[in-house]
Amino acid sequence: MNRRRFFKTMLTATAGTMAAISGNPFSAKIKLAQAATGKTVVILFQRGGCDGLNTCIPYGDSAYYSLRPTIAVAPPSSNSASALDLDGYFGLHPGLQSLMPIWDAGDLAVMPAVHYPDGSRSHFDSQQYIESGYSSRNLDGWLNRYLQMTPGPGDMRAVSFGSDLAQALRGDVTVSSIEDLNSFDLGIPQSDSDRLLGNLSAVYDQLSTEGRASRELVKRFGSRLIHDMSALRDIDASTYVPENGAQYPSHSTGRQLQQVAQLIKSGVGLEAATVSIGGWDTHSNQGGGEATGGHYRSHTRFAESIGAFYQDLGNRMSDVILLTCTEFGRTAQENGSRGTDHGYASTWFALGGGIRGGVYGAWPGLATDQLHDGRYLEMSLDYRNVFGDILTQHMLTNNLELVLPGHTYQGVGLFA
Repeated sequence: MNRRRFFKTMLTATAGTMAAISGNPFSAKIKLAQAATGKTVVILFQRGGCDGLNTCIPYGDSAYYSLRPTIAVAPPSSNSASALDLDGYFGLHPGLQSLMPIWDAGDLAVMPAVHYPDGSRSHFDSQQYIESGYSSRNLDGWLNRYLQMTPGPGDMRAVSFGSDLAQALRGDVTVSSIEDLNSFDLGIPQSDSDRLLGNLSAVYDQLSTEGRASRELVKRFGSRLIHDMSALRDIDASTYVPENGAQYPSHSTGRQLQQVAQLIKSGVGLEAATVSIGGWDTHSNQGGGEATGGHYRSHTRFAESIGAFYQDLGNRMSDVILLTCTEFGRTAQENGSRGTDHGYASTWFALGGGIRGGVYGAWPGLATDQLHDGRYLEMSLDYRNVFGDILTQHMLTNNLELVLPGHTYQGVGLFA
């Protein structure tokens, strides 16, 4: 056995799960509810603050073109750099072509103006608040609170893909953070791995934690790691073949969504998964609809990954929701560097099981007196209402006030 690789693997995986520690003033109030059998929610977070105005193009609002003389995306036409028409007023960025079959199938909800009141323009704070479902630095994640209140039989109820555990999954329910399923093993023969995991499990089971907080943490995270490695021992990501002709792009986002799809199909009981995609902090040289622009490339990477996931799962998408989020949008007016700065509301997407396709939320408008603080797209949908629709209509949660504390839920109507 390669001891160096063994300890490196153990330390890396444990560090990912250790990030789950956070105070939770609401944990004592969590009561068990019934979980939705076989339902999964996947969060794809666009980190950096995606420019919603160049994602869902309001080409019917003339102010859009006045505010963005060099980076605006042209109205729908035969030109490949123009917007992809949705409804005669809005269009998708041409880099999002892979989302159009989902729209045409009636399975894509487009929400052009999502945010929260008094939104922060700090990347860290706004990501923290949205993933917590509450404007606080001290609360755990909204998906972790869902897991706390719903007993689930799955071997692996949740997973966070990436080097850090997503805030949405931090809390009292221990969740593993994984970069790549191909490296989530001990690097030794299967028979040796099974024996070693069995021995380690016995050690953790016998570990006394009485009066020792540090031992409780070791037992908690070590047991989770061993459990997840055991659950995944028969899943070989390297030999996975997507279905229905789906072809995932070769970058990390494509690979991780492919592995989420594999976990869903494997029957491990996955209820929640998070994936992150960067590249959205477009302060300069953002580009418009041309294929050479940075925003175009980011959109293409994003949309091709989602399109492959949707195609791969096929009919299984009836039990899966994929929700895209971002911490804020960008300034309505382009800056002097042909980019945009931190803003307010932005575009979110939802697709999958029971979603009623369409454009959601009243359009706030881009005239100066319609902008938030005279600079930013105003919000028309509170992100917590989007979460609420998914929790109540897809995950069938009956204690919404415990998952989204302090919020009065008003349905968006995303589900048919």
